[in-house]
Amino acid sequence: MKRPAPADTESLENVVQVLPLGAGQEVGRSCIIVRYGGKTVMLDCGVHPGFYGLASLPFFDEVDLSEVDVMLVTHFHLDHCAAVPYVTGHTPFRGRVLMTHATKAIVHTLLKDFVKVSRGGGSGEGLYSERDLEAAIERTEVVDFHQTVDVDGIRVTAYRAGHVLGAAMFQVEIAGMRLLYTGDYSRIPDRHMPPADLPEQRPHIVIVESTYGVSRHLPREEREQRFVERIHTAVARGGRVLLPVVALGRAQELLLILEEYWERHPELHGVPIYQASGLARRAMGVYQAYIEMMNDDIKAAFTVANPFNFRHISHLKSAAQFDDVGPCVVMATPSMLQSGVSRELFEAWCEDPRNCVIIADFAVQGTLAREVLGNPAEVMTRNGVKVPLRMQVDAISFSAHADFPQTSEFLDALQPPHVVLVHGEATEMGRLKKALEQHAAALGIPRTLYMPKVTQPVLIEHRAERVAKVVGRLGEKPAAQGAAVRGLLVQGRGGARSLMHHDDLPRFTGLHPGRVVQRQALALHRPFSEVRLALEMMFEGTQGAGDLGRVDAVGKLGGDAPKMLRIGDAVTLTYHPPATSSSGGSGHAVLEWCGGSNADMVADAVVAVVLGAAGAPPGLEGAEAARRKALAAGDSEGMEAAELGILTALLGAQFGPARVDADQGLIFVEVDGQHVVINAKSGKVQCADATLRGRVEKALGRMHAALSPCDVSDLG
Repeated sequence: MKRPAPADTESLENVVQVLPLGAGQEVGRSCIIVRYGGKTVMLDCGVHPGFYGLASLPFFDEVDLSEVDVMLVTHFHLDHCAAVPYVTGHTPFRGRVLMTHATKAIVHTLLKDFVKVSRGGGSGEGLYSERDLEAAIERTEVVDFHQTVDVDGIRVTAYRAGHVLGAAMFQVEIAGMRLLYTGDYSRIPDRHMPPADLPEQRPHIVIVESTYGVSRHLPREEREQRFVERIHTAVARGGRVLLPVVALGRAQELLLILEEYWERHPELHGVPIYQASGLARRAMGVYQAYIEMMNDDIKAAFTVANPFNFRHISHLKSAAQFDDVGPCVVMATPSMLQSGVSRELFEAWCEDPRNCVIIADFAVQGTLAREVLGNPAEVMTRNGVKVPLRMQVDAISFSAHADFPQTSEFLDALQPPHVVLVHGEATEMGRLKKALEQHAAALGIPRTLYMPKVTQPVLIEHRAERVAKVVGRLGEKPAAQGAAVRGLLVQGRGGARSLMHHDDLPRFTGLHPGRVVQRQALALHRPFSEVRLALEMMFEGTQGAGDLGRVDAVGKLGGDAPKMLRIGDAVTLTYHPPATSSSGGSGHAVLEWCGGSNADMVADAVVAVVLGAAGAPPGLEGAEAARRKALAAGDSEGMEAAELGILTALLGAQFGPARVDADQGLIFVEVDGQHVVINAKSGKVQCADATLRGRVEKALGRMHAALSPCDVSDLG
């Protein structure tokens, strides 16, 4: 069952909804839904490293995935991307998928390995198949850093996030509302990655990771020195060093550190360093291909030699092929020690006090890596046997996540009024929230912080500024302060508004202005000279926006030719005399004008004047007098005869000269050569032209309704 949106907020146009389907007071399965202005965005789509199968997925049942317009994937770590093929292949999701070039390349390689592992090497049921993965990659679009993509009115801009190769922060703009999602980010450069960008535009909302809460990272040089000293000490005493890492990201950073240290210490050349990850080896080509996304140090080194061609590091295919003799350093996956080579080696080495395991990444709650950091006396093996933990356990964080100083400075620079904390454990997140609130209050910065749980929506009111950019000829001269500027207001798909002259419409929008010409014919029953006099009396001396009060003759007014008047420089009236003197009436007038507020107003006034001056149709006044007399005398036959005369006069005024057969109660009209026979008693109309017949039937119905007495039974 999908959770229904609250009725009182669903209709509010000025409310942004932020709904964590994962990563709400937890680390893992990052997936954030943002709704605003009828648009829905999904930020990341990962799995939880502490769970398996369907239990590892975000809570997709909380939303209708068919309403998601676009999915934005920040980077290739499993807790941010591994659920993408499940969503694209096993849910109603039909939106677009965006990520950077490098992220797409590594996600493809990474998730191939994930499919095999989750299916038990070919047996068992995984979340999705390799075919699902290939279909997801096929529909994934790529975006460059600082490129803006329009997705049906949603403007998406990618910025560098640091963290790992290809990692992006995404700014989402919907109808003027700007939201920045950091994903995992770092504002401190390391050996191969530059720091995260600082977007130029101030966002209204920032969704930021809170992985390390209020903790402060050691300076990079101090961390590296402590790291290599721990390793050197362990191997010097004959021990083995296990480095559980994510295959891509921090692994490359640690390999660069070890390669440099081993190169400077010949006494260690006899101690092997193994990289026990086929995935990391296969993805190294991607790192070499996207060297331009790395920092200046790596780019400079690459001009001399490939810094990722390591002399002192060997590839280890599996733990079974490992000749476990003597001191060594093994970098193995996964980083949480849940399974795989890192778990095998940990269980084999954990009872020897000479050995050492260094946790270099963030240890997620509920994993073995987190458990051993608590220094337990015993640990449980995968076979369910408790064994003593005697090896040295150390935590030296090389995790490229922002710490408190980075997050605080980042938010101070952006100054968003609203901050939503995600991707952090509840306790650390609470401390960070309190510290950021106190910091903002001390600086006098208005800021509201939120730390929602999974599936707990955050509702933020946002009233977009109504700002329009004046372009084209309207912008050639600066407007005076407080003066009105008239033009066409055009709103683009991303919500940006422009004010322009209507002639500039094709230049700035690709649209072309059109005109709606309206015409209306009116029958005249008095001489045209009287109608013209009435118009001149009505409009003489009347002024408005433009010249609305002038009546000009624009055609010949003598003879039987059509006569034309121009009223208010907006409406043209053309008088057509009757075809023959025997046809009766005084001809008809045709009004013509281009639709618009001023012209419509003038046209309405002209119609009123013409109808008032045109007089009643011939015979109508006599027929109405006869009907009143018959009604007073109770003469039903006289009533019928009078009403027949009224109908004849009205039909003649609307459709042209009409003649009547009083004995049979029939009225005959000819319109453009089409003969029409009307039975006044039954209301039946005969005509070969179905369209004309329909027009006459509709007019006749209105006339009968006007002649019928009103029903007053409901009154009083």
